[in-house]
Amino acid sequence: MSQVRSIGKPAVRVDALDKVLGKARYISDYRLPGMLYARVLRSDLPHARIARLDISPAFKVPGVRAVITSEDFVNRGSFGRPYKDQHLLAYQVVRHVGEGIAAVAAETPEAALAGIKALVCELQPLPGVFDMERALDADAPQIGPDKADGSHPNLVARNIVRQGDVQEALNRCSLQLDKRYHVPHQDHAYLETEGALAIPEPDGGVTVYSTDQNPFINRMILVEALGLPEEKVRVIQPPVGGSFGGKNDLSYQASGQVALLALKTGRPVRMTFSREESTIAGYMRDAMNMRVRLGADAEGALRACLFNATMDSGAYPSGSLNTTWRATIHAMGPYRFDACHVELQSVYTNNGYSGAFRGFGNPEVCFAIELAVDEMADAFGMDPLDFRLKNCLREGDETSHGQRLTTPVGLAECLQTVRRMSDWDNKRREFPRLNASTDIHRGIGVACFFHGISLGAEGADHASCTLQINGDNTLTLTSGLTDYGQGSRTVFTLIVAEELGIRPDRVLMLRPDTQTAIDSGPTVSSRSTVVGGNAARLAAHQLLKLLELAAADLLNCSPSQLERVGEGYVGPDEEPVSWDAVVEHARKLGLILSARSKWDAPEIDWDFQAGRGIPYFDYHFGAQVAEVEVDTATGKVSVVQFWAAHDTGKVLFPQGAFGQTYGGIAQGLGYALTEQVDYEQGYLQELNFNEYLIPTSLDIPEIQAVFIETVDPIGPYGAKNIAEPAMVPTAPAILNAITHATGRRFYELPASLERVLLGRDLGKPGDVSACKRGLFT
Repeated sequence: MSQVRSIGKPAVRVDALDKVLGKARYISDYRLPGMLYARVLRSDLPHARIARLDISPAFKVPGVRAVITSEDFVNRGSFGRPYKDQHLLAYQVVRHVGEGIAAVAAETPEAALAGIKALVCELQPLPGVFDMERALDADAPQIGPDKADGSHPNLVARNIVRQGDVQEALNRCSLQLDKRYHVPHQDHAYLETEGALAIPEPDGGVTVYSTDQNPFINRMILVEALGLPEEKVRVIQPPVGGSFGGKNDLSYQASGQVALLALKTGRPVRMTFSREESTIAGYMRDAMNMRVRLGADAEGALRACLFNATMDSGAYPSGSLNTTWRATIHAMGPYRFDACHVELQSVYTNNGYSGAFRGFGNPEVCFAIELAVDEMADAFGMDPLDFRLKNCLREGDETSHGQRLTTPVGLAECLQTVRRMSDWDNKRREFPRLNASTDIHRGIGVACFFHGISLGAEGADHASCTLQINGDNTLTLTSGLTDYGQGSRTVFTLIVAEELGIRPDRVLMLRPDTQTAIDSGPTVSSRSTVVGGNAARLAAHQLLKLLELAAADLLNCSPSQLERVGEGYVGPDEEPVSWDAVVEHARKLGLILSARSKWDAPEIDWDFQAGRGIPYFDYHFGAQVAEVEVDTATGKVSVVQFWAAHDTGKVLFPQGAFGQTYGGIAQGLGYALTEQVDYEQGYLQELNFNEYLIPTSLDIPEIQAVFIETVDPIGPYGAKNIAEPAMVPTAPAILNAITHATGRRFYELPASLERVLLGRDLGKPGDVSACKRGLFT
């Protein structure tokens, strides 16, 4: 006898049919009677004082019904973390090109645009900071707020890791490396741009539909800005066309703007953005300059790591506080060291601004450390995969943070797996010989990584779910965590179905809604499956215990004597009863068939001042191998095959896990080869996809992925995460493959035609020293 099983098996995404049939309604699909359209006046200067703002001419434009500025919000629309120096509309000063200054609501989109053009706005230019390395100079123009601790106003955050005496350890090493690396900003490039719709309520409140990642953070900002009690502000997340961490601030700003306009006019107001507006007004992945110094003994064992980096946060902190910390924790890579010092700082500039992006700082530092480790292996004359196996973390090891790894560590198995899958040893040996007779050179490269699960020391880590059985014996599930394309609603549905032993199609998961769900923190850091999944399992388990009581009563036995057959139950007399019969009997017994759960992640012990402790309760590990073709006559790089092995724990939703892996690799491929963001004196040069080049289907190679299903003791059914980790090592694997193909090393992304053809980096990081034995350069 066996019950219905759902996890680890092929399953249908709960939102798949609506999406493929075109029934899913995104913000731009909403049309309501009397709805107004909103537009925003945006700054055309990177740093300026608002000298004059006259809104009266806009009211002379036919169809304009309302205009708002920061002065119309109760708190001038201030929000942000750790400093509330950002506004729903700019207050007194603008800090980046594209910052919103005023918003207009009108009868038509054309009238709203005409209203914006009618506004009289005079900006007085201010000196700007456009070089992250000069942001903390004593004479640098002030961008950020004054700090209570007396630190430089342009410092956003500084984090450290400290292990041993790194200089002494370096001095003892027989081989040392000292290199500089640079990664640029990256655009999220999601299919759907941001937007929001606000509907005024009869009681003076407002309901907002928004493309945000966290309706509860959005509600908190709206409550403070509108001066309304919490119960009068409702935020609902409709289907969202992708995010990758990008739909926070601009979605919050749009929500605040349409909410206030709706309250002023008494009519629904909708705002959506063009691609260009989304690009200049939203945030990017941060740019980062890094210096890595590594030391190893004569046997090739890594002994010392010194990692320093500066990160361009741009005009506002946004997610940079968390990005800075997470990058610091991962900077040394998944390796053992006797001594390790990491120091990473993020700074204000006027180069747009940076925020959350898939991987939260780990792709940036993984690029640097994996290129450095590869170069160390080359200096030793060792195979780069063997070098990693010699030095990688294993179960029982202590990390550079001081954390003993007591849960399964599948990194070595991941490395061995991609070695077999890719025919690594043969290709590393044969490609150089074959390349000697052709302009099309082949190369194969590897990169590995680790990635902390969930928030760690970034904040309180918990999630809640509600679950109830409806009158027709289906179930309704809610969670405060959001699904913006990653498939978490399907994962939660499968977990509930597995725990209860029923078909997944019995479970309906509602869209995130502050009126029906419970705040579960931000949907970031790939925390949904582990934290939200555990909450869903807990709620289902509570219902399961009630149903077992009802089944035992119905079958005249104790709950311990029950067995499952399909969805139903059977007792000692082997006469089965159906799920529906058990549910109906539970109702006759007077049982309340609903549950509310909260799951708290294990406590984290991290000392920010000492840079020591336990930063995360567990880690994802993985390795990827790229095979490339390089046309040495043109510099064109083609990724022809790709292999990935990830220690995911138990895979709950296989299609979703593969989809996340393929998507992460595709996004990492763009980061490696084509996606270039340039700011010139604060002006973004790539405004649309004709200039900002993302990979197409023709650029994506054949990808083979394997999941190493170690048993994680914390995640639901042993699961870890996959969404963010999938792209972390992709770029360095590709760059290391290019090196194998060309014999030249590159220290800057992307590996464009020009960089590969010329054989050198074009930017500042090109000034690098050689790797020499016995010399710290």
